[in-house]
Amino acid sequence: MGIKVNTICPGWVQTDMGGENATLTIEESTTQIVAFALRDDFPNGQFLRHGELIPW
Repeated sequence: MGIKVNTICPGWVQTDMGGENATLTIEESTTQIVAFALRDDFPNGQFLRHGELIPW
C-alpha cells in the first residue's frame, strides 16, 4: 500500500478563526476534502485548495 502526502487548504471556513462571514461551513469544507481525498487519481506531494493544484 502506498502512502500519499499532500497539503490541503480547507478554504475560508466559518470557525472561531474564520468568523461568521467565511464562505464555507465546516461541513462544506470537510465534505470537499474527504471527497477529494477518496478519488482514484489523488495526487502525491502537492498543495491543493478546493480540489485544484496550487503551484508551490
